[in-house]
Amino acid sequence: MFRKRSLSGGSGRSSLALYISVFLMRFSFGVVLFTLPIYLPRWEFSNFVVGLIAAAYPITETVCSPAVGVLVDRLGRRRWIYLGLTISTAALFAFTLSTNVAYLIVVHAVQGIAAAMIIVSALTIVTDASRSTNLGRAMGVYDFANLGGYMAGILAAGILTLTTYKLAPFYFASALAGMAAIFAYLKIKEVKRPSKRSVPSPIQTLKALLSQRRAAAMFPIWLAVTTFLGMTLTFGPRFGPSPMATSFLFAGAVLVLAVTQPFFGYLSDRYGRDKLMMVGIVSILGLFFTIINILRGRLPFSSVLPFLAVFGVGSFAFAPAALASLGDLAPEQSRGTTMGVYSLVISLGTITGPLLGGYILDRYGLTSLFYAGLVILIGALTLGILIAGPNLTKPRRISLHRRRGSWV
Repeated sequence: MFRKRSLSGGSGRSSLALYISVFLMRFSFGVVLFTLPIYLPRWEFSNFVVGLIAAAYPITETVCSPAVGVLVDRLGRRRWIYLGLTISTAALFAFTLSTNVAYLIVVHAVQGIAAAMIIVSALTIVTDASRSTNLGRAMGVYDFANLGGYMAGILAAGILTLTTYKLAPFYFASALAGMAAIFAYLKIKEVKRPSKRSVPSPIQTLKALLSQRRAAAMFPIWLAVTTFLGMTLTFGPRFGPSPMATSFLFAGAVLVLAVTQPFFGYLSDRYGRDKLMMVGIVSILGLFFTIINILRGRLPFSSVLPFLAVFGVGSFAFAPAALASLGDLAPEQSRGTTMGVYSLVISLGTITGPLLGGYILDRYGLTSLFYAGLVILIGALTLGILIAGPNLTKPRRISLHRRRGSWV
């Protein structure tokens, strides 16, 4: 589908430009992600309504990601990045115009469309520019830029919320997205050129991925992880001690996450994807058990702080290994579509998280949120193991080619 270009020279500079664009994009998104739940006061907006507004973003991202993946395969990668950032610029500014619930849902939905364009095309470029021997590290660097942007955005939001002007974070985020759009247009180049060969549809690509048990087993685990992530990011700012203190807490966690991603990606290149994914999953389970016991007063915070640190850092091993594993499996002629399918699964989790989290918080309280996350993750892990089966072998790239009018 795409003819390879050299990975040195201009391609290397384009990769750096891509990471900078992703950083600026996530910087702007992080500002609004943290600010929006605070911008909607508790006495006027219930947790469930906040969940509805938050879920609009991943719903449209879910719907649009597979289609964007096809367009990325057929028309090239780079244009969707600066187009998505341009749409984001307008959407982030639009948040300042009204607090009507229906209006905010629509604006957040538009931002989800823009996110689908940026994320699918960016992940495809990273896969294009990498080999199987360094794909884990490349995905780790992508995650570093992605999460580093979130960290900067959360910190900036914490500072901006100290001002009396509530709309300042939205104006700032819109300006950042606009800068990123201009930068991406000028600096990002195509790593590969599209050919005239036909591209399999999202359904055909999904069938091919699910036909390999290893790929199918990853999907429920991704869904569980992103469901709880959606809960945390949506409601954390509303339940923290103060906007400033919570922003520093979130930013510190995201900083550690960002710094560790290239390292865990490198380890997955060297020692295997499965081992690093398992380290991440076991650590997440340990983290949930520890937090639940702290909230129930069974364990003093000071005595379990080392466990929180170990489990917290260990949980970060999952993402770069899982992304690299997906890249290993992606058919070369439909990498964009594959990343669109991946984004669909991610978005389903971030839809479920705010809606389920809002309901649980309103009905049962904060501790129940961690119980729900624990049950969901254990169920997903069990399902993943059953799907994968006992005889896992080295991942084999799925090959899609046309035979008698169909993709096989």
